[in-house]
Amino acid sequence: MNQVHTRSEMTGAERFWYVLGCIAFGASYFAKVPAKKALADFGYGEMTGAERFWYVLMCVAFGAGYFAKLPIKRALTEVAKVVP
Repeated sequence: MNQVHTRSEMTGAERFWYVLGCIAFGASYFAKVPAKKALADFGYGEMTGAERFWYVLMCVAFGAGYFAKLPIKRALTEVAKVVP
């Protein structure tokens, strides 16, 4: 039987590595933006103005933001079929 993990907080180690990733040219932050767009498309949250700006800029850059969003959105559609 499938179980849904509902933890909504990051562990201390996860926060540390996320901040370290953001320091490295904002890599973690920019990796997060397409995922947030996919979640926003499903109504699971909203993007900030800065996230919307960076997402559009990523899409202008050869569709990088859009193509990064696709696998996340696909995974969400599969989860939506399992979880009511």
